[in-house]
Amino acid sequence: MTDFEVNPFAESTSLDEDYEGISDDQEYRPQSERIPSFAHDFSGFCCQIGSVIRTGEENILITNAQKTNEGGGSNYITYTIRFNDQEVKRRYSEFESLRNSLTRLYPTAIIPPIPEKHSITDYATMQSKAKEDVVIIEKRKRMLLTFLVRIAKHPKLSNSHIFHRFLESGVSWNEVLNSPPLSTLPKNILQVSPTNLPSQSSSNSTSPVSTTNPLLPTPNPSQLLRNPDQRFLDSELFTNKFANHMSQNLEKTNRRLLKRLSDLSNDYAELGAVYNGFSLVEPGGLSNAIEKVGQAVDSSFMAIRNLTTALESEFSEPLQEYSQFAQMIKQVLRYRHMKHLQLELTEETLERQKAAHESLIRSEEEARRLEAALSRSTIEENSLSRSRASLDSEDGNSHIHEGGENGREEDGYHQNGDLSNSATLNHHSKKRSSSKLFSVLSHTIHGIMDVDPEATRRSSIGKTADSIIQLEEALETSKQDLKNISVSIQEDLDRFQRQKVRDIRDMLIAYAKIQIKWCQKNLNSWEEARAEIEKMQT
Repeated sequence: MTDFEVNPFAESTSLDEDYEGISDDQEYRPQSERIPSFAHDFSGFCCQIGSVIRTGEENILITNAQKTNEGGGSNYITYTIRFNDQEVKRRYSEFESLRNSLTRLYPTAIIPPIPEKHSITDYATMQSKAKEDVVIIEKRKRMLLTFLVRIAKHPKLSNSHIFHRFLESGVSWNEVLNSPPLSTLPKNILQVSPTNLPSQSSSNSTSPVSTTNPLLPTPNPSQLLRNPDQRFLDSELFTNKFANHMSQNLEKTNRRLLKRLSDLSNDYAELGAVYNGFSLVEPGGLSNAIEKVGQAVDSSFMAIRNLTTALESEFSEPLQEYSQFAQMIKQVLRYRHMKHLQLELTEETLERQKAAHESLIRSEEEARRLEAALSRSTIEENSLSRSRASLDSEDGNSHIHEGGENGREEDGYHQNGDLSNSATLNHHSKKRSSSKLFSVLSHTIHGIMDVDPEATRRSSIGKTADSIIQLEEALETSKQDLKNISVSIQEDLDRFQRQKVRDIRDMLIAYAKIQIKWCQKNLNSWEEARAEIEKMQT
């Protein structure tokens, strides 16, 4: 029990903290006073039901559950909800859709659970009568009422006009589901900032939800965080322990106990009949004593049955509810985990885009250097061509005007000069040929890759720069979202912790009172039997 009682949340109230020190105003103060980015502040009230709930004068009851066959379809059970002087009938599937809608509208809130659907075993054993079982229906009535009351007391959920419409008489629930804000909700709430969700409080909310950001990645739930928040890691660890403790230990043991009490009740019923039959056989005072023992056994049978019923409603159902609460907390923490992952993935994407932008810039600079080199090569080629033409012209003139005896010497001299000039020209010719080949190959490769590579590079640089700007904006939004989400979730975890302290305290007190009442009933019956037995004369 030591681990179970350790405070799981950084700023929450521990289980052993004095409950009496928590005021209702502090526990249920409006969320709008604490988290401006998540609040849906409005002047006045969105509707009459909203004004009644905000003043704390609501009186919600589920007065009846009856089989209905509207429209000639299959039978189903409708639950009559009375809100002050209004009445409205809702079926189980509508309660379920209300809860699902609130989960999407308030992804950072711990939405109260509703009773689970019938199991396959129930349908297999009871077949078509499973929906009409009185015990199941009564249990659903109690748990659905608890669901509505918890929403009405929640500082954020109580402001939801969707909830108000659910309680309003004469309102078609299908119409509510197909109207704003529910009709404007994005399919993936991770692609939109929680602050951009449509107003859940306005009675005339018709504006569509803000467009989603396609640059925000959708993370894998199994992916680990690089820089997790230790506070929420501790919350996840405690929630897992709490869920396991509730479902695997408390719930499992309590179900086994109730089954044994039910079996014991049946045994007492059979034993009482045996004693009563035995009293008819024996004469006189012995008969009266045996009959009184039989009556005490019958009383024990009834007391155990009442004990089982009381434990089911006052202890087992709250245990089941808190087991479901643990799963809801996991869902809320998972949402924050996904938004944190989204932030880290956005940072990684931004880093890759910046690296790609730098690479494109370097490629552009390299291309410019190559173009400059090609331009210089072309200029040198033209210069060499002019030099060769000039040399050829001078050689021709010298051969025409010079002769005589010195002709052979001059010829030898010019031959040597021609050889030297020829070698020089051959060297420049090879260089010029290599330059031409490089230029041709370069243009050929660029032609194969792209018709206008320069324009393509500049376009890629521009698109990457725009993407970086958008990613930087998305990153700032994600950071602010994560901050607001963390604050909002921590607020609701603190509120839930206070609620849990109160509820577990009430559950334990109820458990003790039920046991005392059962023991007192048994004691009275067996004291009467003892008095009758003592009258016997031996």
